[in-house]
Parts: sequence; structure tokens; C-alpha cells
Amino acid sequence: MTGHSYRDGVEAGLSRSVAAVSVLFAVNWATVPLSGDRPPPGVTAVAVAFVALCLHLVVRGIRVRLNGADALAAVAVAVVAHPVLVLAGGAPYVVIGQRCMPTVSAVLLAAGFLPRTAGRWACLAALAAQLGTSWPADGPAAAAEGIWPPVATAVAATVLGPLMRAAGEGADRSERRAAAARAEAARAAARREAHRDFQGMLHDEVSAALRAIGQPGIAAERVREAARGAVAAIAGARAPGGEEGRTDLASLVRALVPPQGIRAGIAADRVAPVPYEVAEAAIGAAREALRNVADHARARTVRVDLTAHERGTGFVLCITDDGSGFVREELRGSSVGVRRSMMRRMEAVGGRAEVLSTPGRGTAVRLEWPAPADGERQGVRDRDAAGRTGATGGTADKAEKAARPVPLKVQQMNAAIGDVRRPLAAVCLPFLLVMGIVAVIHTRHVPGALWLTAWYAVLAAVTVALLLRAGSGIGRGAAWAACAFAVGGALGSFLVLPLAGLADYTSWPVGAVTPLLTLLVIVRPAREALTAMALEQAGVVLIVLTGPPIAPTFGGTVALALPALSAPALGVFMGLAIGRTVARLGGVTTRANADRAAALAGEAVRDARAALHRRRLADLGEEVLPFLDATATGLRSPQDPEVRDTARLLGYAVRDEIHIPGVLDRPARDLLSAARTAGCVVTIQSDADDPHPPALLRLLLTTALGTGPTPAELVLSVTASADTVDAALVVLPGDGPRADALREAVAGLSAVVEDATESTWVEARVRTV
Repeated sequence: MTGHSYRDGVEAGLSRSVAAVSVLFAVNWATVPLSGDRPPPGVTAVAVAFVALCLHLVVRGIRVRLNGADALAAVAVAVVAHPVLVLAGGAPYVVIGQRCMPTVSAVLLAAGFLPRTAGRWACLAALAAQLGTSWPADGPAAAAEGIWPPVATAVAATVLGPLMRAAGEGADRSERRAAAARAEAARAAARREAHRDFQGMLHDEVSAALRAIGQPGIAAERVREAARGAVAAIAGARAPGGEEGRTDLASLVRALVPPQGIRAGIAADRVAPVPYEVAEAAIGAAREALRNVADHARARTVRVDLTAHERGTGFVLCITDDGSGFVREELRGSSVGVRRSMMRRMEAVGGRAEVLSTPGRGTAVRLEWPAPADGERQGVRDRDAAGRTGATGGTADKAEKAARPVPLKVQQMNAAIGDVRRPLAAVCLPFLLVMGIVAVIHTRHVPGALWLTAWYAVLAAVTVALLLRAGSGIGRGAAWAACAFAVGGALGSFLVLPLAGLADYTSWPVGAVTPLLTLLVIVRPAREALTAMALEQAGVVLIVLTGPPIAPTFGGTVALALPALSAPALGVFMGLAIGRTVARLGGVTTRANADRAAALAGEAVRDARAALHRRRLADLGEEVLPFLDATATGLRSPQDPEVRDTARLLGYAVRDEIHIPGVLDRPARDLLSAARTAGCVVTIQSDADDPHPPALLRLLLTTALGTGPTPAELVLSVTASADTVDAALVVLPGDGPRADALREAVAGLSAVVEDATESTWVEARVRTV
């Protein structure tokens, strides 16, 4: 599928999330000169290089897409930065929270944008550079503690990147399959509808014209008029659809042939081109209305008016006569032509037909088609696709969805990356686990801090519970309650934890809220998590400003506090970028794919209709069309007995095609024509309007008529159910050789053949599914 894809949305989300993280890292490292005295040149060089890298990632992550080259650049900066910081004596100028940022950036890009094996080696190189230089400089405990954010980031990125890409590719495959299924369903529905339309054309136009030609006593001009109408109907069926399947209805209305001997007026305003199937339905219904005027109305005048619909799109086509009229209540039970040729045709294309009549005051037929608006059209497509492809979700599923509506944002994310809980787990669970270890380490030796461990255990449980609910939506009350609990515990931790702990991981509760806020900013409205983060940040700033100093200068205080404040902001902004980008592109992609699927379905409809019409008209055009054309132009006279005999035989062939469509090929029609010419009375009956499997019916007819003498009578009855077709063939009188030939023909089928002096009969059944 061309155009937008789910994979593109995933790549954009990953790139933008790295850009958001890089903004925070750049701001943090830009404060390094504020940490105290002027830092050594080596520290300044590292700060400049890392800030430049972050700005580069911000621009590329937003404007284009990040790739492996960006990942290698980040790894190179991390591998070089840590030894330079140690050799330059950067510990007093760069706190441990800042020192891990180049490593976090490196592992995030390496795991997300390098091939799997190369990405793992790159992650190990960046982690080793930080651990190897921090161990001798800070001691084993501080080094191990400082390495956990990069390790957790590497784990999350290693799981999240491939998972999101695989989900995007899977969504693309599913969308392609769904589009193909919708197109095939539309194609099948179009074949059925085209078949019914074709049957109507055969009955209303071709068969009626052949009957008129074959009956003596009808005026020649009236016969030629019927023949011209049939030729026009066949010509219309030969070429279904113009540019983009649309047709100029006004020109078709002006070409309508009014009944002979009745004064007629045709007025056709210019209306917007309409889909071919709509024009076909309207013209077919109008022809039937004019035929009814000629046959039943006893009218002096008839008027045809085409006007634009009151909406400004669509049309209203009215056929009005001043004839005898009728009682409307009699219409429902008596007029098959009105019900099938007018009402069904218009209803099938989204329009309506209304017949208004009063005895002695004439009749008005109103054909209306209001073109649907774009949103209505898409809704119709969706409902049609659901109806055609079967119920993909049962009544219980619908009831469940109605009882528990999924928020639009979650729907879009589920559409873009599959079950949103899987990538959320990859983001949240590693940080929850590592933060739990840090909590235990930093509370067991702090008097009065044991309650913080219990607080974190509850916070982790709440985060996991909300994560499990993320796929179907998290309630607003639950989200706000979780935020209040998290922020309250984080700020309350400073009742027992020292403010100086902001320089290291002693202030871990400030960052412990990160997994929860990241989860909420992705699946809930962003304002909730952003408000909670802002309240926590403001509370920490207020505590720092009102508490004992943690650095000799204000700049030093900012440099020490900023990395701790960046921990929750890091997760929130990263999640915000992922959530918004994937949801936005998921919505764009869904709409683009829906439009493309609709285009494919429309193309399939036109192709299916054209193919069916071409196939059904191939043999018909060889015999019937030249005959009708010759009659319409006066080359053949309906007064000629031979012409009337030909018309009767062709009329039989057309009626056979109506009863058992697609069954009779040219040899079978020749056999039937020869039998009728020889005096055989052939009756074909069918209880269904849909095409039947042709092989069995053709086999029965050709075997019965191609063996032995011409029978006196042949009756073929066809009964169809949901999954079977039953055929009964009776041939009078009985004939032994014919019965033997029929037994041989149906051998291996579910069939019974009996023969007697009076008749030979066959009962056979075939499955259609």
C-alpha cells in the first residue's frame, strides 16, 4: 500500500521521542558552567560536544528521521566523554545524574536505530565506558547506582523499538489484507447487484421488445420504439461507467424515448455527474415508468423533469402523466415492475422511488437520489464492508464496546502499533524494577524512611494495574487519584530525606513517579500528567528555595537540582512525543488507508460490473442485438412472419437466461432452439434470482436434448437454498437410451434417474459452498 503506513508512524514516534529527550539533556548540560568555578577545558569541551549532539538530534528527530549514523555519533560521544571527564577532574562540575545522560542518549539510539547485533555491541561499549571510568573515580556503589538509568533505558529501547516496528509492519499487513477483503467483498456484491440489474434489463427491455416484435397486431412504430429502447439498454450495459465511474445523467434523460402517440416534454437541468450505477438505476426506473404510461395509463401527455436535489447534490427525476391513474393501495400487491424495476433499483443505490396516483387524475413517479456527504459516504462504506465481510465482532463484542467505550487516543494508538500495553510495559517495567532496588538501598539506612518503601510498592502496583487497563482506557478519576498519590509521596519524602540528596540518587522518590506519569501522558489527555509533573517540580523548587542551601551559589543549586528534576520530565516528554506522534499518524494513516480501501473497493465494483456485463452480453450480442437493431432501424419488418418467429425464439432464449443466468452457452441455446422449432414445449422454472452453478444444469439440458428423438415436453425446475441447488428434470415421453445417458452423465453426483413409458425424470443436488 502506497502513501502513509503504520511503520512510518512508528519511526516518526521513535525519532520525536529521542528529540524530546535530547532537549532535556541539552538544557542540563548547558548549566555545567554554573556549577561552581570555571570548569576545566576538558569538561567544557565535553559539554559543548554533547549539547551540539543533542541539538543535532532535536533537529533531525523533528524534521526528518533518525538513523544508524546518528546512533554511532551518540555512541562515539559517550565513549569519549567519560574518560575525558575523569581525566579532566569533572566530578565537582558534573553530578552523577548528568554524567549518565550521554550514555542514556547513546543506548537509546543504538538500541532503537542500529541493527540488532550492532546495537547490542554499541550499548555495551557505551555502558562499559561509563562504568569503567566511574568505578575508580566514584567507587563501586556509586558506579553501580549511576549505571542503572542507562541499563534500564537500554532494556526498554531494545524491547520497545523492535516491538513497535513489528507492530507497525503487522498493522500494515493487516490493513492490506483488510483492504483486499473489502475490495473482494465489494467485487462480490457488485457482481450480485450487476446480475440483478442485468436480469432487470433483460426482462424490462430485451424480453419486452422481443414480445412486441413476436406478437401480431402491434403498430410498427411502437415495435421499433421498443426495439430502440432495448438496443439503448444493451448499449448502456456494455460500457458501465465513465471517468471515475461517473456519468452525465442529463444527457441520458434527454435521450429517453417517449411513448408513441403521447405528447411528451423532457426537461433536464444540468446536474452534477453521478456514479454509473446510480444513473443506470434512474434511467432503468424511468424507462419502466414510461412503459407503464404506454401500456396502462391511457394518457394524452407525459412530462419528464430532471432537477438538482435540494441539497445541491444529487437529483430528482419526475415522470408525470395525465392518464387514468389508479388506487395506490393496489400497487403493493400487483405491480411487480414498479416494485422491482423502480423501487428496488433506486433503493439499491441509496435513493428512493415514490409513486403518487389518484384515479382519474394521472400518476407521478418521483425518483430521488440525494448524494451522500463525505462523512455519510464513509459511514455507508464502513457499514457495507462490515455487512459484506461478515460479522467480525459479534453482538457480545458490540455490547462490550458500547458499555466500555475506548478513548479515541487509545483507539488511534492501538491502530498504529497494535495492543498499546506491550510497548508501555517495555517502557515502564524496567524502570519500576530498577527504581525498586534503588528505593531499598536508600531507605534502609535512613531513619524514618521505611514508609517510603511501602509508598513505592503501592505506587508500582497502581502503575501496573493502570498499565493493564491501558488498552481499553483509564478513567479520569483513577488517573487523577494516582497522580495525587505519586506527587504527594514524592514531595513528602523530603520530610525524611536530605535536600543534598538531589545531587545523587538519595532523592529517588522525585524520579520514582516517572513510569506512572509516562504511562498516563501516553494514553490519557496530556494535561493530566503535565499538571502532575508541574506540581511536583514546583514543590521541589519551593522546598529547595525555603530549605537549607545545597550549594554555595544559586547557579550551583540550579546545576545540582536540575538533573533530579529532569528525571520525571524525561519520561513525560518522551512519552508525550511517542503518544502524540503515533496517535496523530495513526489517525492520519487510518484515514488514508480507509480512503485507499474505498478507492480499491470502488475500482473493484466497476471492474466486477464491467466483467459480468461483458460476459453476459457476449453471446447475447451475437444474436439478439443485431436482430433488435435491424428491427429498430426498419431493416426488418415486424409484419414479416419469419421475423416474428425469430423474435419468439430469441424471446425464449432471453427468458431462459433470466431463469438460469449464466448456465446456457451457445451449443445449449442451439439445442433448445432446435427442440422448440421441432415442437418441444420447454419450460424452465427457478425460485431464485441469483446465478446457479452452471455445470449441472447445462449437463442435464444438453444430455436430455442431445440424446434420442426430440421430446414432446421438457421441464427443468431449480430450487436453491443457502448451500445447495436442487434440480429436477422431467422429459416426456420416456426414453430408455436418454435415461441411460442421463445416468452416465450424473454418475458420482447425488442424483436419481428414473425412466418409464410416460416420462424420464432426474433429481440431482449439488452443494454450492
